[in-house]
Amino acid sequence: MGTDEIYCYNKGCGQRFNADNNNDESCCFHSGAPIFHDAYKSWSCCEKRTTDFTEFLNIKGCVRGKHNGVKPEDPTRITPCENEKVNLKPPERLKRPDESLPLVPLPTKIAPSLQKLLENLSVKEQCVEAPKTGAICQRKGCGKSKSDESETCVYHSGSPIFHEGYKYWSCCQKKTTDFDLFLQQEGCTKGSHVWGDPSAKKASKCRHDWHQTGDSVSFTVYVKNVKPELCSVTCNPVRLKLEVAFGDNEVFNFEATLSGIIVPEESCVSFFKTKVEVSMRKAEFFGWAKLAQE
Repeated sequence: MGTDEIYCYNKGCGQRFNADNNNDESCCFHSGAPIFHDAYKSWSCCEKRTTDFTEFLNIKGCVRGKHNGVKPEDPTRITPCENEKVNLKPPERLKRPDESLPLVPLPTKIAPSLQKLLENLSVKEQCVEAPKTGAICQRKGCGKSKSDESETCVYHSGSPIFHEGYKYWSCCQKKTTDFDLFLQQEGCTKGSHVWGDPSAKKASKCRHDWHQTGDSVSFTVYVKNVKPELCSVTCNPVRLKLEVAFGDNEVFNFEATLSGIIVPEESCVSFFKTKVEVSMRKAEFFGWAKLAQE
């Protein structure tokens, strides 16, 4: 084989040729394009069809002409023009909200296993002897002090819900777009007060951890005998605050300025028998190097 032979790039040919001996009858090739349809393989220039790919490659050309030594451009390779500048900019980050924005309570979910445990120990039965001073009702929406114990406790038995700009309690469905009006909504359930003295709470340490996915961040506190009725989990787009009540008047406190930005309306807190998990929706599709800022 001579060193001056050139490979022919005509479809269906694939032979080598000498440019000096290249004429209109030298090459037998397909002038059309390959077609693959309903398991059949054929060329648009001739009517020969087959279901076998090897036979398709061996179909003899239907047109005569000169050999072609010019390699066709790879359609999958995109080469920018010399004057065309490739400018790859990272997506713009959102402006960080003010840390002083009001903290809103997160909607709560109670696992069936914990709910069954709480049924055997109702919140009413958890009431202990009220302290002489500083006693405050722990039920959501009440907030009465010990001096008002003669008044009936009117509270919200459900969970706060934030959806499509509306704020309301799952127990009474009074919707509003104003956060202050939401906080002022009167309870819809009557019962006895659940007194608690902030000075009597025993601060405790609990093991906690966090992990993330592309669009969410989860903060988990590992704790047993949690009391959802007495817990408080609030946040704004850049701050998270927890007060987890459990055991014998014990409480775990956590407060942090978050590394990224979250959407409180699409976040929630779930209570289980052995843990409390806060699921926060990211406002941006970015990875966090850590949960909280220093």
